[in-house]
Amino acid sequence: MKKLFLVVAAAAFVFGITSCDKKCVCKTYVNGDVTATNEYTIDKDSDKKCSDYATTAVVDLGNGKTGMECK
Repeated sequence: MKKLFLVVAAAAFVFGITSCDKKCVCKTYVNGDVTATNEYTIDKDSDKKCSDYATTAVVDLGNGKTGMECK
């Protein structure tokens, strides 16, 4: 009975991890300062990545980062 419980608990744990949607946080930087923060939810069945939401490249010109970075 204990083995069956462990198998069911392990299966529920794996299912719980794989069924979650992914959350991405995107920050917009201007000269190293965060000017905006947005959060996006990616459906578990989607093939998108967080980096797909970044609209500009993040560059550091000596004054700090400028652009949108998503993680």
